[in-house]
Amino acid sequence: MALITFMSDFGTVDHYVAAVKAAIVSELPSQPITDITHDIRPFDISHAANVLRSVYKDFPGKTVHIVAVDAMREKSRALAIELEGHLFVGFDSGIFSLISDKKPDTIAVLENGQSTFPAKDVLAKTALQLANGKSLKDVGTVVNEMTELFARQLKVTKREIAGHVVSVDHYGNLITNINRTEFEKILEINGAGVRYVIRFGREQFQGLHSYFSDVESGDCFVLFNSNGQLQIGINKGNASELLGLSTDSPVLIEFTTN
Repeated sequence: MALITFMSDFGTVDHYVAAVKAAIVSELPSQPITDITHDIRPFDISHAANVLRSVYKDFPGKTVHIVAVDAMREKSRALAIELEGHLFVGFDSGIFSLISDKKPDTIAVLENGQSTFPAKDVLAKTALQLANGKSLKDVGTVVNEMTELFARQLKVTKREIAGHVVSVDHYGNLITNINRTEFEKILEINGAGVRYVIRFGREQFQGLHSYFSDVESGDCFVLFNSNGQLQIGINKGNASELLGLSTDSPVLIEFTTN
């Protein structure tokens, strides 16, 4: 059987997370389930997409991911999709268009019924079936389209990369949509002697750090994280609060040559 992961905006105070898991293990007690997080900000599709995009490829191929975010969105279909060797069950809110630059291989609409708790009654049941060998056409009706949202794109030229903060993590670190690949590409285009300045809020840096600990406690760092995203933080501090920046705040890298 394949692994099931579970991500939601349910929090951990109420019974909702346990109820979804109970629906799975009551049918198959040996089914492995791993939590990604249940602290997605309520109804926040962007936050959920960034968390999921950052981690799902770390799991084995054929893992089934339950994505129960904004679960009671009006008239939202329940979907199962196959994407980059992984399976996902969730709602047709547009979230699956934000987690990869590739299109799904298969999309299936699930029967929602009249459930007031579709994460338990629909998603959990479908995830268990997929984890144990059922195909998408076995669990739903195959369709050609799903809701698509369009993430804000980088502006990239020889002289600048203009991006923005896409997520603020638990520590208050600012995660941007500026990636290492584009940055290194522009460095190569500009050639030897290129210099750059990273600007955000009232701050500017003329270089990158390698580790959080490169700066003293209370000082700001800028680095590419393990997912290749430019990240801004304060060592042992909350960058979002102290810098006054949050989701959608602009971040600019300017390049100059001699």
